[in-house]
Amino acid sequence: MKKPRAVRQRAEQQRAVETREKIIDAAEQEFASNGFEGTSTREIAKRAGVQHTMITYHFAGKDGLWHAVFDRLSGEFVTLQRDRLEGLRGVDNKTKLRLILEEFIRYSAKNLNFHKLMTHASTEPNPRLDTIVNNYVGQYFKMVTGLIELVQKEGWFIEGEPNHLHYLFIGASTRIFMQTPEVIKVMGRSPLEKDFVDMHIEKCLELFFRD
Repeated sequence: MKKPRAVRQRAEQQRAVETREKIIDAAEQEFASNGFEGTSTREIAKRAGVQHTMITYHFAGKDGLWHAVFDRLSGEFVTLQRDRLEGLRGVDNKTKLRLILEEFIRYSAKNLNFHKLMTHASTEPNPRLDTIVNNYVGQYFKMVTGLIELVQKEGWFIEGEPNHLHYLFIGASTRIFMQTPEVIKVMGRSPLEKDFVDMHIEKCLELFFRD
């Protein structure tokens, strides 16, 4: 006996969603490891365990797939920051900035591929960099640097051009996570461990805030 048409359609839709997510998962790993130019859609299909034609069917090609990967990663980050800001209504600027920067470090430790993709995309001019800056980084930088400027005026943050200081903070706070294998060999422990991340947050904030 055949299943009702509606049941078959739901099953097909669910399989399509699962296939799409498998492809995005595989593509995230490939793009993070090899960058856009160094990544092959055939390798992505192989890693995902799907036919190569499924990439064209779901994403129209490598460029569309890259955007799907970055949209998912950046969407998680944007949602996290939006929720954090909503929860900080009425909080003083210094505390707000500290908590936002702390959240950024914790997210970075848990989502290494986000920064790997950003690093690959930002080393030279390309359309993907334009997308990142126009749709994501530009908005986030405007929010953070605006807070830095306010907290500087209140005397709680080191002096300097806010955008420059923000880049300094990003480098100081995230680089150690990107070099996790090296850190383990040198220090004998992972920088991704919770107690290490807690300590790292404290030290990074000490570099920039005046208490």
